[in-house]
Amino acid sequence: MAPRLLIRPAIADDAEELVRANEAAWNAGMADVVDKKLGELAPFEGRVARYREGIAAVPPGMRLWVAEREGRIVGHVTVAVDKALGELSALYVVPEEWGSGAAGALHNEAVAGMRELGATEAMLWVVEGNTRARRFYEREGWSADGETKSSMFDIREVRYRRPL
Repeated sequence: MAPRLLIRPAIADDAEELVRANEAAWNAGMADVVDKKLGELAPFEGRVARYREGIAAVPPGMRLWVAEREGRIVGHVTVAVDKALGELSALYVVPEEWGSGAAGALHNEAVAGMRELGATEAMLWVVEGNTRARRFYEREGWSADGETKSSMFDIREVRYRRPL
């Protein structure tokens, strides 16, 4: 029997471990899409500082949760709500937890959190070439709506939506 997964709100002291988990997930999930590691695109210490500051001063319409197994952060999810529209802005799980249910648990927390914040519809952006993530979101009831954009790393992203 696998050790229990705990989903809880992030705290500022989680920042370094959260960034390490984010980097491991991003590097594994984006290996076939982007030829650079996350650390090459954004310095580690800067990301830790941004997360620490952001967690310490989370605005009212935003939530950030971590998934923890055996005292180790194995993933995180971030949502924001503006009026009735929620945005799932990040969902990352370390590769050794892929298929364990951690992503689904974080996703469920995100959907419940957006509803709690008053959203009736949600959107997210996913990297076009990240087929694993796209399949996951489609299984969870999300549909691409035809909108695309280039991210800050010049990576093409596709917008997904779903009712809440």
